Amino acid sequence: MSLMTRKHRETAIVMAAGLIVIVALNVMMLFYHYDLWTNPKVGFWTAFWNKFEVSGFDSYTYIIISKWRPLYALSRHPLLAAMVWPLSELNMWLRDVTGINCAIHIVAVVWSVASLCSWMLMYRIMRRVVGISMADSLLLTFFFFSFSHVMLTIFTPDHMTLSLPLLLLAVYLAARAIQRGTVPRLWQMLLLTLVATGVTTTNCLKVYLADIFATWKRKSVKAIMMRTLAYAIPMALIAAAYIYQDRTTQVEEKRYTEEIIAKRSQRDSVFAETIERSKAATEVIRDKQLIGLSIVTNTEYHIDRLPSLTENVFGEGLILHEEYTLKDANRHRPVLVRYTNPFNYVVEALVVILFVAGVWYGRRERLVWMVMSMFLFDMLLHVGLNFASADVYIMTAHWAFAIPVAVAVMMRSLKGRIQTAVRLAVFFLTIYMWVHNVWLTALHIVH
Repeated sequence: MSLMTRKHRETAIVMAAGLIVIVALNVMMLFYHYDLWTNPKVGFWTAFWNKFEVSGFDSYTYIIISKWRPLYALSRHPLLAAMVWPLSELNMWLRDVTGINCAIHIVAVVWSVASLCSWMLMYRIMRRVVGISMADSLLLTFFFFSFSHVMLTIFTPDHMTLSLPLLLLAVYLAARAIQRGTVPRLWQMLLLTLVATGVTTTNCLKVYLADIFATWKRKSVKAIMMRTLAYAIPMALIAAAYIYQDRTTQVEEKRYTEEIIAKRSQRDSVFAETIERSKAATEVIRDKQLIGLSIVTNTEYHIDRLPSLTENVFGEGLILHEEYTLKDANRHRPVLVRYTNPFNYVVEALVVILFVAGVWYGRRERLVWMVMSMFLFDMLLHVGLNFASADVYIMTAHWAFAIPVAVAVMMRSLKGRIQTAVRLAVFFLTIYMWVHNVWLTALHIVH
């Protein structure tokens, strides 16, 4: 069997494994309020917003595809509404043909494709960049997607699903350039910056970090500074798109929302009181902010960082809690929840130990420091500034890829029984987290 044939066969096996998992989870999600969401008897906002509750993720994507509205916060997702608009147009056509709202079906298909891209990119980073075996690469890919709030991105209608493959692509392109002793193609990184930033604003820094780690030592300081200036091109395009939308679609959306609220408030005094209480609560929250910018709202300083790291960042982000499973901290869940089964703390500790050990083994590897720079940026944002700390776990896909990358570098460095012990530890952790997280998720979704 030729080398090329073996590579194609390997790719097919890995892709098939990922496709089975991804399609199964998306099919499961279709059972979640299927009749209500495909044939709503009320408005789309009411149908989705009132019934959708999966951790801290929102249902904006379902609502926008059902009936296009620019609901995403423009400062955080400047191009996302425009990216989703074609899917809304597709849904309108399908609704005329089928007679039902196909938003959940469209999301299932698009999210399956995006998640499969993430799956294959993670595998390729393990296999082609780190250089470990096929079996270990596939194991660490399963390990990564066993993390609860990475697994949830596979089928939950949130922008994390679109951010993840873009961030992994940035890591992959930069790491391959390091391997070859070259630098990433500038046009690729600028295009990736434009798209990734359009999905989530902070992604621009992560793409730039990947590029800098790849060009460091290959270019002079002057050349790196000139390369940095080139990033003004995608950022200027993002700024122009922001200004245009802020003066057009956002104005229309604000006017539409105010009209709806005013009409309902006139005929529903309870609703009017609820709106007033919501405004008062928003003012209280705003007074607690460390930073007043709209892009980093919810920077509260009252949440203790160590418990948040234990229960939310490396807790709920990786292993679902048995109580308040997938409940929203903005609705029905306390900010901090403890595991009823102490074994989950053992699992969490083992993952953290493997992560720290992997970073130590990879302390001289630019790949490790590349992903660690992304991880540390998110920790500064979510733990240092407490940005979105109430449900920080929903951001897990933005940084958790640093864990399998570090562990992969360690596994490559180890030999003999120690390597086997680490491999077995990762295997049992993966099995436990998949069973634990899928079981609790299925109980929540299929009820």
